[in-house]
Amino acid sequence: MRLLGYIALIASFSGAANAQPTCPNLAWLEAEFDAPTMPRMNYNNRLNKLITWLPEFHMVHDQVVAEGNSVEVTAKFDYGAIAHKDLEYETVKFYIRSEQDTQWHFLANAQTNSDGKASVALPALQAGQYRIFAGVPADGSGTQGYVTVVQPGTQAVLFDIDGTLTESDAEQIGDYTGIDRADQKEGAYSLVRRYLDLGYQPIYLTARVYWYAKGTRSWLRWTGLPQGFLRASSSNETSLFRTAEYKINEINQLQGQGLDIVRAYGNAKTDAEAFIRAGLGSDNSFTIGADAGHYGTTAIESNHYYHHIETHVNDFPAAKCE
Repeated sequence: MRLLGYIALIASFSGAANAQPTCPNLAWLEAEFDAPTMPRMNYNNRLNKLITWLPEFHMVHDQVVAEGNSVEVTAKFDYGAIAHKDLEYETVKFYIRSEQDTQWHFLANAQTNSDGKASVALPALQAGQYRIFAGVPADGSGTQGYVTVVQPGTQAVLFDIDGTLTESDAEQIGDYTGIDRADQKEGAYSLVRRYLDLGYQPIYLTARVYWYAKGTRSWLRWTGLPQGFLRASSSNETSLFRTAEYKINEINQLQGQGLDIVRAYGNAKTDAEAFIRAGLGSDNSFTIGADAGHYGTTAIESNHYYHHIETHVNDFPAAKCE
């Protein structure tokens, strides 16, 4: 009943259908919100208390969904930088917060499975950005993610992260361990910010495995870039051996929900292959670094974005949104 009441509340904000899709709300994407206050509960399995002394690497799998469609949101709960022990068969809580909300709203309890995953089903929501909080009431830990509800033709720009927004692929290790922040590639912030100022929805698509999501979100905040949709791989096998197929599938799913990916940026051969095979087109697919121009993508010749911004972005038209 709480979920139904919340959906009715959100629906009350919906007016007449927009002539154009809704622009992303950058101020809301960049805002920091404290976690909701969860009532403490006992562990279902007391042995789980042993792993919750370890650092947590929880994550919410962000979703993009067409307005009018329901969606299932999944969170994964694990502990330990080395072991990555899943939190099995424990009660977790889901909360939601829309752009209009001044507080979190409780959605539902769920139980993790043997893989440390739990899900909640959301009915159709009006277009906009929503934050999801998934928490463990037994230890107070939790994590935030995003659900982006889009109208047909919502325009977006897609960015790989390692070697594209960061200086190299290897830097994710230091970023993950907390030893050092990954260096930004020169002009990366200006590149992303320019598209955001033009009204495009940001899409971050990385082959980093799921436990890097926590550090990746932290890195985006550190660089001053808003989130909105971050997709990390669900397995090492996918990250290492099926990267192109993984990214093609993700791009196809985003397009299937009505997202119009007008440009994409990457650095690896797998990025280039994914962009072209997913139908984004050579002129809209940009690659930088040693493999720039691979698979027919448009090469960014220098190892920075300043000249590219001047020649390819500054005169790019604003997104068709309002």
